Amino acid sequence: MSADALELVFTGSAVLGTALLLLSSIGGGMHVRLHLPVRLPHLRLRFLRTTRTDDASAMPILLGFLAMFGIGGLFGAAAFGLGPAGRTAVALAFGAFGASVGFGTSAALRRAEGREPTALRDLVGRKATVTVSIGERGHGTIALTYDGAVQTLAATATAPIARGREVEILGVHGMAVTVRSLPPP
Repeated sequence: MSADALELVFTGSAVLGTALLLLSSIGGGMHVRLHLPVRLPHLRLRFLRTTRTDDASAMPILLGFLAMFGIGGLFGAAAFGLGPAGRTAVALAFGAFGASVGFGTSAALRRAEGREPTALRDLVGRKATVTVSIGERGHGTIALTYDGAVQTLAATATAPIARGREVEILGVHGMAVTVRSLPPP
């Protein structure tokens, strides 16, 4: 590959990677997707476990590599006057650095996401307190703590239950729960 073509590759990589990295950091909710119609072979390694995560978490790693690869190649040419092999080696070293910085950014973003919210069906079996009496028609309100906050839910029961009584959640129907009264302690 000629020196001019290599310089064009490095310049394009630096400009594209930097621009997309900046756009991804300022665009709240903006997504850049690249679909390549290539099927990669599925490798199974016993000591390596991979899981599918949000595509946005890999973006800083890829864009950091792309931007720093281009910058490293241009730096290798301008600062050291290296040939094509030397420029490529410096570009790869800079790209690895950019990917590691992107990996740190990606890890920080994952930590900031928090955990998945509790699904209502996961509340079955939990205990709660009646906050609005469940009357003869079987409608009232309960309160319980999950996801770090006190939550209030509509509740139904087959028999009336007084305010302040402890109940157990038996099932979920839409946004309401079915409960049964627990015997007093």
